[in-house]
Amino acid sequence: MDLDLLEHWWNGAVGKDREDVILRSSAGGRHEVELKVGNRSLKRDYRTLEEAQQISSGLRAVGFWLELTSTRQPAAA
Repeated sequence: MDLDLLEHWWNGAVGKDREDVILRSSAGGRHEVELKVGNRSLKRDYRTLEEAQQISSGLRAVGFWLELTSTRQPAAA
């Protein structure tokens, strides 16, 4: 089942210091949070969207974060 991007946050750093927090969800009830640090990635599924949002928010609790979600352009059909 395809996941839709709900949120994408970036800490503004580059290279090994770059961090991204990505929240995805599906209509079928799958909710995923991905944490990327440098070139590593860790994904976890959560039972509810609210739980996934809390985890995403907690991962961004320290430091400065830029939301990239709204800067993405829809893919051409």
